[in-house]
Amino acid sequence: MATYLLERNKKLYYRRRIPTQLTKYFSNMSEIRLQVSQKSYFQATMCIDVLNSLFEEMTTMIYLSRENEKDAIIMDYISKMNDYSNGVEPTPIITYSMKQFYEEENTKLDNQLLDKVKELNLKDKKDLIKNLNILDKLAHIIDVKKDFTNPKTTTHNPALAEKTNITFKNLYDMFLINKKEEYPDLARTTWRDYQSAYNDFLFVVANAESRDISSFTKDDFKSFSDALHHHIPKSRTKKQYKDYTYENLKKIELKEDEKLATDTKKKKMSLIRQMFDIAVNSEDIAISENLVIPYIIKDRQTIKGKTARQNKQEARKALSEENLSKLFSSKLYTEKKDYTLKFQPEKFWIPLLATYTGMRQNEICQLKISDIKQEKISTGELVYCFELNEDEDKHLKNENAYRCVPLHPKLIELGFIDYYDSVKNKQPTLWKNLRLHPTEDRYNTDYNKSFMKYFRKYVTKDSTQVFHSLRHNVASQLLNNAVIHRLPKALMNQILGHAPDKDETSQTYSNGYGIEQLYEGIKTLEYVGL
Repeated sequence: MATYLLERNKKLYYRRRIPTQLTKYFSNMSEIRLQVSQKSYFQATMCIDVLNSLFEEMTTMIYLSRENEKDAIIMDYISKMNDYSNGVEPTPIITYSMKQFYEEENTKLDNQLLDKVKELNLKDKKDLIKNLNILDKLAHIIDVKKDFTNPKTTTHNPALAEKTNITFKNLYDMFLINKKEEYPDLARTTWRDYQSAYNDFLFVVANAESRDISSFTKDDFKSFSDALHHHIPKSRTKKQYKDYTYENLKKIELKEDEKLATDTKKKKMSLIRQMFDIAVNSEDIAISENLVIPYIIKDRQTIKGKTARQNKQEARKALSEENLSKLFSSKLYTEKKDYTLKFQPEKFWIPLLATYTGMRQNEICQLKISDIKQEKISTGELVYCFELNEDEDKHLKNENAYRCVPLHPKLIELGFIDYYDSVKNKQPTLWKNLRLHPTEDRYNTDYNKSFMKYFRKYVTKDSTQVFHSLRHNVASQLLNNAVIHRLPKALMNQILGHAPDKDETSQTYSNGYGIEQLYEGIKTLEYVGL
């Protein structure tokens, strides 16, 4: 649990991101931060373990509770977490499990059935018993393969299947609960992927949200698969297609570059399969077969038996010295420099920041003025650094991406602090021309399109060379410099926001190396001719 332990000014804090779907119940805060009173690091770690359990219980209860109960649940748990972080033992809290969820649903249905039966007179009750017996016999005749001692062996026939009384919407909610329990710290983009797959399924399959999950047929999933391959464009929610129904889209012949990427299609189909896996694997839902499986999109094996995605990622290479020189001697940095700095400063600075920090493109694009900090180190030097976090509308790739990255002296020499000083009292974000994309929820969407157009025209058309190549340059240098300068590899990994190696169990990025050590690592970056 040390990942959630933060050290600032010799004080220890518990820090935990709030899932995006729940921030509205926390006054739009992106994280919870509590100071822990324990004296030693070991005691603080033990405290974090308990606080984490309380946090996970709280979020599960919020997901499963009624709207008018959520505020009370939050107040109760936050109070208990505050008390415990200050050394007060929390009173026991009963956890809420999926089994309990099913039991409560069954109890509700039992009560509803009992109420209906009570309304019947004696004759109606006898007729009901008689009809139920007839239906039971018919079930044996109609479905000869049905094994009543093992309902999971029943061949699935939606027309004859017993209703589960669980709609697709209910199933999706269960899926989210399971994911939350299994992966408490899923990135915001992952939750968005879940919602996107769910929305697309509703868009294609008529009345899917309210249908009993036993009613879905192979034709439904085949239709969804066909839609992903041929009819759903990348930009379905954008202005061009926003008001189109699925029937309208089916009449349009999409160009290849308008269709969904293979990885996107595969992910959406896989998520729908995972939802129905819950029903198949549950002892409380009588569905015996996952009909999505035949339509799962498989990875195409390409070079050396690896998938197309793996080969594409591995094919991205660091920029050659020649291309690095081409980029930073192009017109943005020469004859158009003054104009760019005045009207489009992000085009000038973002590639330089990536080259001298290794930060990801969106990490740089979403920077706010408040993310730039100063700290005096033992030599008396004042070091600037970028504090990467998920405050407000920002998001990071994973937990390791929370970090501080010192500013390289070369960036100060080139005038970055002068730029920062010129805008820090005028705007909340570092780049006034960049806005959060309305559908992709990222700051770098428009910037990346502009950069790649310029990059292909003035630097290289090599498909293995992209903006992310600058990060490869930094990673390659830092890991080599770890050997040359006898610096820990874990320190270099922390600068990059990479996961620690398996043998780096003693360090975590929230409480690992300090600014002074990170500054020594970042200063090892050097580029010939820059």
